Amino acid sequence: MRRSAPGVRFDDVYRTVPESQIVDMLLLGGWAYEREDCNAVPETRRALDSLIDLGLGLRRAATGERLFDPVEVTNHLKSAGLAGHNSFWADRYVRTGRRLVTDLAGRRAGNIEVDFRRTFNASTIAMGKSVRLRAPLPLRSVYGDSLQIHPFVEGASGAQLSMTDGRLEARLTAVEGDLTLGARLKFACEKELSHDFSAADNSIYLKPREGLIVISDAVRALAASLASSQASPDSALRAFWHYMIDELACGAVHYDQIRADAPCDTVLDMGWYDCQLGSALFVALCRSHGIPARIASGHLLYRRAPTNHYWAEVWLDDQGWLPFDFLSWDLSLGGSDLQWRDHFYGRVDDRMVTQLLPLKFTGALGLALPNAWHILQAAKDDGVTISLMPLTGGRIYSDFISVSN
Repeated sequence: MRRSAPGVRFDDVYRTVPESQIVDMLLLGGWAYEREDCNAVPETRRALDSLIDLGLGLRRAATGERLFDPVEVTNHLKSAGLAGHNSFWADRYVRTGRRLVTDLAGRRAGNIEVDFRRTFNASTIAMGKSVRLRAPLPLRSVYGDSLQIHPFVEGASGAQLSMTDGRLEARLTAVEGDLTLGARLKFACEKELSHDFSAADNSIYLKPREGLIVISDAVRALAASLASSQASPDSALRAFWHYMIDELACGAVHYDQIRADAPCDTVLDMGWYDCQLGSALFVALCRSHGIPARIASGHLLYRRAPTNHYWAEVWLDDQGWLPFDFLSWDLSLGGSDLQWRDHFYGRVDDRMVTQLLPLKFTGALGLALPNAWHILQAAKDDGVTISLMPLTGGRIYSDFISVSN
């Protein structure tokens, strides 16, 4: 039985984000189509106050400003929605998500154009130091000759740019001010992943340990309890999918709370996953049953709310690579709406694919990351900013992405 509690551990150390930034985050999720609506901000603030009345934690700054943990806000929002105590998630978030998916499906024609910019906080780099910074690119191995890339760098002269499949890299000397690495992109979303599969591939995609994918005793036992060793791949996949949708919840997590030796066990203990950890657990369950599987990542191409994202892919001999995405959890109100429950079961919509792990990957960011951090998203101009911030404030880097066609 799925837990209604938020699952992740919360305390004041994470409550460092000003209320105004939390409101911007909620506005993007709930009002992507009505950014200028005069009711957007007051209704969003009322929803936040309602969550506080229901037990959402906060901390007061010396100025009296209310400070929040965005992970805590996200999970309380969904917990309150599941319990029927607050309708903002269902009325705003879920409705907006469904509209984003429907709108993208309705404009499948021609090429997609993307403006992607990654801006690094240069204050985290010693002046005069030689650095190597990276940003994601669409995989040419996926998009073929349709892919056009026009890279650029801002804030540094003499930078040496190079591109490999899925990666834009700049070698430069750090100077004062921000450094931006980006590209203007154009590609056709109509694509077919390779159906070639070898014995070597089989060994790669059945590995018991790969990053966040760790087949522990607990994961192995869970897979066996959900699907017998004699179960067909199709029936095992369906059992694993039902478990992820019905018994766990899709929200947000603090990665400093994830066990390095058994990441998937942490998900089972918390009862909550985000898109990356949910994909990792699903892949681990598949591999436990002898089904080759991997994690894919990239960016959703919803014009009103493009963002980075992870999903799983599973190899079936008679069908090739099939994608599975737990966005379906939100779209179906936690699995309760049968029309949306399986929307991304064995299929996904058009995406900008930048990684097919473990063979195709962007690589290290180029900056040191703290042990704990926040990710915040907000609407900006015709796109979205995605910022990674230390708990102490400021930012380490921010991505900007906008989509047109």
